[in-house]
Amino acid sequence: MKRPLDSESQPRRIIPVIGDSDVHVGRGLFELIPAELLAHKKVKASRFIIVSDENVWPLYGPKLVEAFMATGKFKMSECLVPPPPTQPGAFCAAFGSICNCGEQEIEDAGDNKLLLTYKVPHGENSKSRETKAAIEDYMALHRCNRDTIMLALGGGVIGDLVGYVAATYMRGVPYVQIPTSATGMIDSSVGGKTAINIPGGKNLIGAFHQPVRVYMDMNLLATLGRRELVEGIAEAIKMGCIRCPSLFEMLEANPEKVMALEAELITQVIFDAVREKAEVVRIDEKEGGLRSTLNWGHTIGHAIEALMSPAMMHGECIAIGCVAEAELALRMGNTSLSKEKIKRITDCFAAYGLPIHVPKGLDPSKLMKKMSLDKKNRGNSIRCTIVTDIGTSVTDPQPVDKELVRSVMMESAEFGASRPEWVPLKGNCAVAAAGGQMAA
Repeated sequence: MKRPLDSESQPRRIIPVIGDSDVHVGRGLFELIPAELLAHKKVKASRFIIVSDENVWPLYGPKLVEAFMATGKFKMSECLVPPPPTQPGAFCAAFGSICNCGEQEIEDAGDNKLLLTYKVPHGENSKSRETKAAIEDYMALHRCNRDTIMLALGGGVIGDLVGYVAATYMRGVPYVQIPTSATGMIDSSVGGKTAINIPGGKNLIGAFHQPVRVYMDMNLLATLGRRELVEGIAEAIKMGCIRCPSLFEMLEANPEKVMALEAELITQVIFDAVREKAEVVRIDEKEGGLRSTLNWGHTIGHAIEALMSPAMMHGECIAIGCVAEAELALRMGNTSLSKEKIKRITDCFAAYGLPIHVPKGLDPSKLMKKMSLDKKNRGNSIRCTIVTDIGTSVTDPQPVDKELVRSVMMESAEFGASRPEWVPLKGNCAVAAAGGQMAA
């Protein structure tokens, strides 16, 4: 369901992150991207490559290409022809097939720059070694050198994948994030964490690589279904709980208005969540301590996601993880996070149609096994972010008793089994998540 947002351009708000990397939040930014990148002092590129997925591309890809061509500074690679509708992959013919770019002289665009596009299948399974290698081969085929800039047009999957390619291609090329999902805007596009998935777990192979710029155009949220929207709102609720009580209270008080994408409110929610994350990243870019607290709910949530994908989305699993880890913090003696406050947190997630209990039928031993391979862990200990009050958390993740974690999860599943079964909100696309890679 499309819900039109106020299309008028609003004053742009800029959030600095690290060095020259910044985030631009507003409306009407999308069409300005090509001209602004041409004028950006850190962008000295002869090749621009837009990477998107098969769901996002039809919505925004042609519009972005049109904006690039309207500058009069670009030409499209002559081999770029749309593939059959059911064929995922590049808009270039298959490697070694019709396309003979690799056999030609380097394309001379004269005074113009070369614009390339590449499309991958939708979903977490594209965050793979195979997809990364395919993009790299495509770039090499088109003689992309270090004077190349990549543009990630899509949600968190595309941002993570493109960022990792950019971090490693030619030992590093610049990239720009253009998130089209709430999750991409609120969480994954900010801070330079890039990664792919492997059978052992989610985001285990990657690098820290800051984007030159992140463009967050609120108008792009209008094409999301409610399910895709609230998946991202889960990350905003999380941020409010660990760092920003005013953000939590805003979300707690206005679920219907947020889900209706009321213009000023949704912009403020995203701005506040991103501002808080950027502040943490500036202090601890490489996740040595403080930045790990942003993973509240992810220790348990990622384990659930590994076993429940594709039936459940990332933010849905994180919502369950946050509620469970709040209860865990209380049982560890953090009485300032009272039962009443945990109920407020639980009710806030539930008000957005998010799940709040561990799904029934999950094997606790398999969940514990998944939790044993987590980036926050040290040695054999499982470490979690500990929230001590709404808006306050312990600076570093803390070791937790494994049996206590198991007990909290089992009780959550038992209580959830006695309640009406959770039903996700209506979404706009089928969930294509990481179960195929990570459930083993």
